Amino acid sequence: MMSRLLFLFLFLSQCIICLGQEVEYLNGFRYPIVDLNAYPAEFIKVTTQKNGVIQSFTYNLDTVKVEHSTVLTDENGEKISERILGYYPNGEMKFNKRIDYAKDEFKETNYYEDGSLKSEIVSSSIEILSETYYGVDGVVIDKPLIEDPEPKGGKKSWNDFLVANLQYPVEARSERAEGTVILAFDLDEEGAIVNPQVANPEQVHPALAAEALRILLIYPENWNPKKINGIPVPSEMKIPIRFKLS
Repeated sequence: MMSRLLFLFLFLSQCIICLGQEVEYLNGFRYPIVDLNAYPAEFIKVTTQKNGVIQSFTYNLDTVKVEHSTVLTDENGEKISERILGYYPNGEMKFNKRIDYAKDEFKETNYYEDGSLKSEIVSSSIEILSETYYGVDGVVIDKPLIEDPEPKGGKKSWNDFLVANLQYPVEARSERAEGTVILAFDLDEEGAIVNPQVANPEQVHPALAAEALRILLIYPENWNPKKINGIPVPSEMKIPIRFKLS
């Protein structure tokens, strides 16, 4: 692992020296990490800022580009527009997202892994303006009916469970530590929680991270799984657990 990181660092360092770029190591959930011994890096993010343009490139450890974002800002540093490009491991584009903050317009184009068009969506912050979906053969198809996963009984049931079971760790309380733990896990077709982890371990107090993970592990029910056109499918989840002292 460290040899791959060293190779990638040397590969990118030439650009960093020439262009004044900054480098971040990211874990598998794309959160920044510093202690590479405790939390292995899976991605490296390179960012440069010049004349109101912020560009970020994210690579995996094989130096394959997985994401590229460009942000235009005004003289006050406020965002004017943003473009985010995502890529499949084979190099084909996965998505192209464009945001015009002045017009409140969001355009998203998604692609299949072979490069063919999958969907085109235009929306504002309050509504979808237009959307078109395509089959792998390029023919327009009906919009897939997607049911998002959720805890049994919905958000209220989950919140009731947190109120009844979540505890503020003594160690964190004594240190006046607060923060939001991001829990990441997979759901299988039955809604069972698989491979739960803390996605942002270095951004929160260890005791808060441990308590958030504990609460997820003792949750007694399967979730309602994600469904596409009525068929349960596996999904990836991220949920926040907030700790705040009164």
